[in-house]
Amino acid sequence: MSAPNHDYVLSRSPREYARLALQSELLKPLTRHVFEDAGIAPGMRVLDLGSGAGDVCMLLSEMVGPSGAVIGLDVDAGAVEHARGRVAEAGFSNITFAHSDLTHYSPDAPIDALVGRLVLCYLPEPSSPLAALSKSIRPGGIVAFQEPWMMPGMGPESMTRRFATCVFETFRRSGAHVDIGPRLHRVFTDAGLPQPAMRFEALMDGRPDSPLYQYAAETVASLLPKAVEYGIVTPEDLDIGTLAARLSAERQSLGYAMMSLALVAGWCRIPD
Repeated sequence: MSAPNHDYVLSRSPREYARLALQSELLKPLTRHVFEDAGIAPGMRVLDLGSGAGDVCMLLSEMVGPSGAVIGLDVDAGAVEHARGRVAEAGFSNITFAHSDLTHYSPDAPIDALVGRLVLCYLPEPSSPLAALSKSIRPGGIVAFQEPWMMPGMGPESMTRRFATCVFETFRRSGAHVDIGPRLHRVFTDAGLPQPAMRFEALMDGRPDSPLYQYAAETVASLLPKAVEYGIVTPEDLDIGTLAARLSAERQSLGYAMMSLALVAGWCRIPD
């Protein structure tokens, strides 16, 4: 990919880990659907890149069952420890975690699947580590990722437009690949993988108390220090404490449902 990732815009804090848990609860049906279509099945050994708070690992654990195994990999030591605690508390026994960046990690045994959600967008050259790690996949194994397609705020001046512009511009200026979703097939093929099956989707919710509004507000809260550093907004521009309610009121007045982050999924099998 052309743009280097100079900065990770989201915070590394208990509040951010809680936001990740909310994100995972919202996106879980979409992610499960992708993994099912990709072929994740009982007994598989799966490596989850950018495992964060551990939610994708727990979903995978349910899918591979007690005869399978899940390895979560993350560069954030705090997230790894947080995920270990959550997994132990939830009673999952087939999940382990590794603290490492992707370029220096190699599984100690072959894996059946390599997966990730919202992780390749942060890598300067996502095809390179994908190519290296895919060498650890057994023939016939699976590669499956969900990545974002972020868009700038559009339409007339509004709270929704200011929110969307803040998120888009903060990620874009950090060097994250805001448009990696529709280019995910190129990431796969540049890594030497087969052309993937792909899907574009997002959540929509018309309820005035939709959790998507709180998710939006927590996302802005997490990236706000970077947004201020980049000169995109001031702390007063969006007012995190009331942002969810104001977004809801605006969408209700327009008659529009709230939409989540748009995701593009891609999955393929390693040739035999």
